[in-house]
Amino acid sequence: MRRFVRAIVEVFGDEYLRAPNEEDTARLLDMNQRRGFPGMLGSIDCIYWRWKNCPTAWSGSLNDINVLHRSHLLDNLAAGVAPKVHYSINGHYYTMGYYLADGIYPEWATFVKPIQAPVGRKRQHFVVQQAAARKDVEQAFGVLQSRFPIVRGAARFWDQETLNDIMTACIIMHNMIIKDERPEGEVKYVYEGLGEDAVPSHEPTPPPHLKHLCKGMGELEANRLIINSGTT
Repeated sequence: MRRFVRAIVEVFGDEYLRAPNEEDTARLLDMNQRRGFPGMLGSIDCIYWRWKNCPTAWSGSLNDINVLHRSHLLDNLAAGVAPKVHYSINGHYYTMGYYLADGIYPEWATFVKPIQAPVGRKRQHFVVQQAAARKDVEQAFGVLQSRFPIVRGAARFWDQETLNDIMTACIIMHNMIIKDERPEGEVKYVYEGLGEDAVPSHEPTPPPHLKHLCKGMGELEANRLIINSGTT
């Protein structure tokens, strides 16, 4: 197992686990604009992968917020490097893309979160549409877990490096399948019926024996699955 997943990462990682290029970004922007979200680059969320052999001291040590700070997702934005985006909303012109997120995430300009206690039909409609679009991330994780049961059950290896390679290899193979099954021309990325929704990491904390997180697994960012599920 260790040799297999390490070989997958080393041989195919650069091709199937990369940041979106300009062509990928343009496709994502076009797809999301047709869904009613111009300038949207994707959605962000986290899920649990239980670690059976997690040291007690690390139990429950990661959540959406500190996983976000460990993630490489926003490194380029923090460094002033971002995809070229040009769009307007309600007469205002923007040059920075954004990600849909739920209410637990920080108030950053690059996150578009639901409106708390929306008043009026427009705000209520936005909340419904934002939640529907953001559901893709949970369904994408559900597809990953449906295809690769090893990341659905509790992780049983002892070392973090192997766990990291297992998750990374599964994401790479998921992206291989996406690329292989993609027909020429327009593609609609529909996850309905392909797998159960993954449980978001901010759901009520499970019992101690179920809440073990692999320390460092948060660095297998949601965006690598989400973005690549619609690209390569």
